Amino acid sequence: MTRQLIISLLFLLPVPVFAHGDEDHGANAAPAAMTSTAPRAEAQTELFELLVTPQEGQLTIYLDGYADNQPVEDAKVEIESGNWKAVASAVEPGTYRVAAPQFAKPGNYPLVFTITAGDNADLIETTLTVSTAAAPVATGSRFPAWVWLAGTLLVAMLAAVVLLKRRQSKRQGK
Repeated sequence: MTRQLIISLLFLLPVPVFAHGDEDHGANAAPAAMTSTAPRAEAQTELFELLVTPQEGQLTIYLDGYADNQPVEDAKVEIESGNWKAVASAVEPGTYRVAAPQFAKPGNYPLVFTITAGDNADLIETTLTVSTAAAPVATGSRFPAWVWLAGTLLVAMLAAVVLLKRRQSKRQGK
């Protein structure tokens, strides 16, 4: 009976998994496409590339040089959308911000940027897409590891109690 208890408890223990050599296990699965549900707009020209994100009632504009991907400092960034016009202020090198609470609502907003940096000037058009908030995607387990460990120990204890009770009832029956 003790042997049965030990064997039963062994089935409840986690089995360690170890990595092994660089064997080919067939065709690799295609990587999942990265998508972002965060509202944003991207655009590029021969001179500049920019990324726009609305956050807390403001538009944040990240501006880089297209050729070298370096932040563009001391640029004048003018923005238009419909009849709204504004000039963004520099927050840090390559990052500009402007108050724009109207972009918090879901919708598609055409944006036109006039950028002047030193001797370079450019006109960039893009569309900011703000969608409704997506439900968070579940990754991994809903329960932390300690919950699984506690559950496994509880099941093991219950199995031990049941086996001990069966053993006692068999002895009393003899």
